[in-house]
Amino acid sequence: ENGLYRLAGRLSDMFIRGGYNVHPAEVEGVLSGHPSVQEVVVLPRPDPVMGEIGVAVVVPRDAAEPPTLEDLRAFGAGALARHKLPEDLRIVDEMPRNPTGKIDRRRLG
Repeated sequence: ENGLYRLAGRLSDMFIRGGYNVHPAEVEGVLSGHPSVQEVVVLPRPDPVMGEIGVAVVVPRDAAEPPTLEDLRAFGAGALARHKLPEDLRIVDEMPRNPTGKIDRRRLG
């Protein structure tokens, strides 16, 4: 209206951990290369000390042998700054999806 745009929704999934910007897509891109990870989403969780921390939500390739948080942190350490590494891990059987087939991050949160 009147040549102006109104933006709705999130412009970025970025969150701030201890004063540092963390872009989940960057972390997901690295962690998705782990051999035990079929799918991964990184979400922020409120933290009283850091403001927010990253939580890796993972669908493992083999449910009998899911990756550990330590596995993922060690794997990501060569490519990501320490503040970008997840500090918690949730293992799920599958990611919730919206009608278009994209991962529904809101339902994971």
